[in-house]
Amino acid sequence: TSMKRKASFELSSFRPPYYLGNPHSQSIYAGIFLKGDVVNYRRERLNTSDGDFFDVDIVDGDGPAIVACHGFEGSSSSTHITRLMTVVQQLGWSGYAINYRSCSGVMNDTFYTYNAGKTEDLEQLIWYVYELNPTRPIFLVGYSFGANILANCISRPKSKLPIISASALISGNYRIEPGVKAMSSGFSRVYEESFVSSLIEKYRTKRTKFPNVIDYDAFFSSKTLYELDENITAPFFNFPSASRFYEAISSATHLNKINHPTFMLNSIDDPLSPPACFPSEEELSSQYLNFFTTEKGGHVAFVSRDIDYWLEKQVIRWFLFNMY
Repeated sequence: TSMKRKASFELSSFRPPYYLGNPHSQSIYAGIFLKGDVVNYRRERLNTSDGDFFDVDIVDGDGPAIVACHGFEGSSSSTHITRLMTVVQQLGWSGYAINYRSCSGVMNDTFYTYNAGKTEDLEQLIWYVYELNPTRPIFLVGYSFGANILANCISRPKSKLPIISASALISGNYRIEPGVKAMSSGFSRVYEESFVSSLIEKYRTKRTKFPNVIDYDAFFSSKTLYELDENITAPFFNFPSASRFYEAISSATHLNKINHPTFMLNSIDDPLSPPACFPSEEELSSQYLNFFTTEKGGHVAFVSRDIDYWLEKQVIRWFLFNMY
């Protein structure tokens, strides 16, 4: 197949509404209010080889399959996923929204849940989708943390993947440390507090089943994600520090190994994936990588003054562009 060069795909023009010029207002408005339609999900539970499971919420349709990866501590009912699945449903395509372990409303069976370097469940889902119908195109999309895990999955999968027609990475955080550190400053603390309290709540339920695996008191007294990773996650995975752990699970230096057309979109004003997280020109040199930025748009928001579902439409346009 002839490779489409980077330059031939362009974003639709994007202007935020006057009342959503601030990145926090964009992100919070989209994250709370812009849900899309009611999505008719059918849930499938996939059992994993390590004696655990994860739940996938499926939109049944014909046409291509879209596998979608939600943000940190989100789920298939996060607004960025339900908006995408609204469009998938309208097109009559097939949608597969993964819920990372512990995120589907049902606690997983093993102690650990998920991080951006653990791509095995996503790889299992991609193969599952392929085996259901090997002839349809498969498209992958990840938002925020979901872009981090997807970028790792397609650049350095643990096992070979089936052929992917195209991927889309939205508001990704390709160098994780600057993103985690950005959360501890200013208004972004609001997001961090909700993430940390969500994790603490989950691991309170783990404590009864796995009483001695980690130092729960250190976990529950952590105020920031950085502290939590420094005290708990890094040692759990045998890293000397949070910094070294972040380095190992950041995708920036691996992006050139992606083997299919990939659309990447970040906003310069993103409070959770600031420009310090963006890949360098060299890291983006592969012909398959198409990195776009907007001046405004916040985090996984991109609420447009002119076009409803602006973000979802860019993703679908990209998939259509790479359909054949």
